[in-house]
Amino acid sequence: MKRINQYQSVELSVDGLDLCYRFKIWHIHSRSNVIVVRKDSNILPHLRVGGRLSMKYYYPGEAYPDGVRETTIREISREEQGRFKGHFLVDLEPLQ
Repeated sequence: MKRINQYQSVELSVDGLDLCYRFKIWHIHSRSNVIVVRKDSNILPHLRVGGRLSMKYYYPGEAYPDGVRETTIREISREEQGRFKGHFLVDLEPLQ
């Protein structure tokens, strides 16, 4: 399996929502795998630190996922300035 930081996007779904969500993965300095979630997104109330989700990871340019990996949410923080101002950064940690 390729290293996790080579993935470009992730797809997830949660109980209680009918839609799947696909996010670009950002490899931000001290954080390794971050998705950016809008503050008014329907999925945000379903995400919590320590929560586990089954996520489908995609490599750049690939139409189909590499597979499903159990993933833990390490941190959720709201950005108050900069490029992602007003958004939430959700730090993901795929489990081996």
